[in-house]
Amino acid sequence: MKKEASVILAKCNQGQKLYGIRIEKKDNDWVRTWAFPVKEETAEKEGFDKTNFTGSFYTDEDYPGCPYCGAKKCFVCGNCGKITCYDGSEKVVCSWCGAGGRATNDDEKLDVTGGGF
Repeated sequence: MKKEASVILAKCNQGQKLYGIRIEKKDNDWVRTWAFPVKEETAEKEGFDKTNFTGSFYTDEDYPGCPYCGAKKCFVCGNCGKITCYDGSEKVVCSWCGAGGRATNDDEKLDVTGGGF
């Protein structure tokens, strides 16, 4: 059976570096299975910056987390909809647009946008 998988773009909260998060469809949910460093040129060429998903996002037990800081959690910015890794603290700042706020559980239904640098 063919797996349904894609890559969404994220940015490390410690250093502002880009990385890709591989997500795989399991049952009716998306599961984060792998993360890897990615350059802007590669992200644009592969279309990672144009990926959009809606649904439940869970973390696979083997998910390695951000390739730069190791954080396994993600913050989806309520302002720009992009993904930033975070360490689980209550307050977060988006690495993309600088908006700040309080984090909520990342294992619920989310709208995720990968676009722009």
